[in-house]
Amino acid sequence: MAGLDVIGLTRRAGAHILNVRFKQHYRTEGTLNNRQTDIIQLIGKLEKLDARALALRFGVSDMTIRRDLTELENEGFLVRTHGGAVSSGRTRFLQRAFPHYSVSPEKRAIGKLAAGLVSPGQTVMVDRGTTALEVSMNLPQDAGITVATSSLCVAQALFGTPMDVLLLGGYLSKDFPGLYGPLTETMLESLHVDMLFIGCDGADSIDGLYASDFHIARFQHAMMGISDKVVVVTESYKFNGKSFARYGQWNEVNTLVTDSKLSARDRANLEAAGIEVLAEEEGKSGSPVVR
Repeated sequence: MAGLDVIGLTRRAGAHILNVRFKQHYRTEGTLNNRQTDIIQLIGKLEKLDARALALRFGVSDMTIRRDLTELENEGFLVRTHGGAVSSGRTRFLQRAFPHYSVSPEKRAIGKLAAGLVSPGQTVMVDRGTTALEVSMNLPQDAGITVATSSLCVAQALFGTPMDVLLLGGYLSKDFPGLYGPLTETMLESLHVDMLFIGCDGADSIDGLYASDFHIARFQHAMMGISDKVVVVTESYKFNGKSFARYGQWNEVNTLVTDSKLSARDRANLEAAGIEVLAEEEGKSGSPVVR
């Protein structure tokens, strides 16, 4: 039996038109069931779905819906977020730059935990990294939050939400969907934010945080200077080595949000430097547990 292969979503006259084609032998093990096909059509129309609402709509368990969303994410139809999913079109910049990019469970958990640090009405700066992108996708949308960023991925992910988004201008990077340069830095100088979420290409628990590009390192350090609270969001494997240019030292950081694989040595070094370390792991029940 032929399976559905969604190949495009176009907008005409304000309507979403889902283009589908039939392809023989779509998958070697089964095909999309009717519920999954309906979810694809819903994500095309609404661009964001709530897992609990889907479970109620289809009369199935939350676990069944989570399995559906995971399977559809693996097929490229959507991107899972905390509590639901968004259209893969909302991360199109990222997918084009990195066609084989996927979100690790650790990165997703870090994004959820870090986003919970934001209070209603705050202004936040979100770095251009993929872990910071996960933070932005988990921010509460009804809390009057303003987000500033130089990342096209973050801007695209937040497009259509109630949040106010300021996209800094500048040159378009050839390596990553983000903006940089003198104009970006000039705009940054006139800003002040309550909280910064920033990633890194490398880290050392004594020497500090590193970027692979000198120009990016300079901009990242400038972001730290306009922020009341600096939150570093990164997976623990980044502590395995330094990168090209150091952009910050630990005395400029307030909080590190990472995964449970951070070594005891690195944790001890950071806590001795006064850093609040938040690590998230999957508990036995599958629910995130803060350690």
